[in-house]
Amino acid sequence: MKRRVAQRVSLVILLFCMLSMCCTAVGEGPLAGKIIFLAGDSRSSDDYTFYGDLLAAKTGANVLVMGQSGATAAQFASDAYLERVTANPHDYCIVLIGGNDTGEAGTVGTFDHASVNGQSGEPLVEEPDLDADYNGTAFIQCLYHFICRWQRDVAPSGAVLLLCTDLPQQRYDSESVWSDPENLQRKNNAIRECAMLCGVTLVDLCAACDFDMSMEPYFVPPTDKENDRGVYFMDGLHPNRRGFDVITDVLVNELVDE
Repeated sequence: MKRRVAQRVSLVILLFCMLSMCCTAVGEGPLAGKIIFLAGDSRSSDDYTFYGDLLAAKTGANVLVMGQSGATAAQFASDAYLERVTANPHDYCIVLIGGNDTGEAGTVGTFDHASVNGQSGEPLVEEPDLDADYNGTAFIQCLYHFICRWQRDVAPSGAVLLLCTDLPQQRYDSESVWSDPENLQRKNNAIRECAMLCGVTLVDLCAACDFDMSMEPYFVPPTDKENDRGVYFMDGLHPNRRGFDVITDVLVNELVDE
């Protein structure tokens, strides 16, 4: 009897050691003990667990999945959302926004007529009042307001903000404003302009991931959170696990370098 018990104990110990060799323990990794705040729209929300789970597994950090489903850039810059950000202390803030903004000509704006968007005719916008709840609509102004408020209210703690270029998407059909590569480029030009003006780290996800959208379906509402119909995207808008695996590899390289 004692011999059988000893054999079972030895087997349990052996299995535990084998599991320990192939699995990363909780809290292990290059950013163990750190907190990452995911800011943005549904792609950074708990609608999809892939993003937070993969980033936590690859870094060892505690990842706060705090995107707001359906949020436009204007809603993202509101006091209501900013209160969510300031209420959750973090070491890193990763911003991925633009999924619900078309990027059509005239809607993005610029702070400089000499900028890429300025030269193509985007209207000049003024710096927003940081002491007021944001009530504008220009994409670049929304983003600038969020970043400046974050720098004022969160950055003094030593936190770092990573600003990501937006990802391609396909909605309805190839003629839709959402599917137009020029509109995506206009948004990403504004994101680059903001990163330079505010002095924050730019992560060019769009270029680094280089997703081939010809392989992806077209997103048509309502959102289907269960069925994966694409290669790197669930539905042409929201990345699937494979898509977020590529995205988080890019982000981890940037985070470790900070």
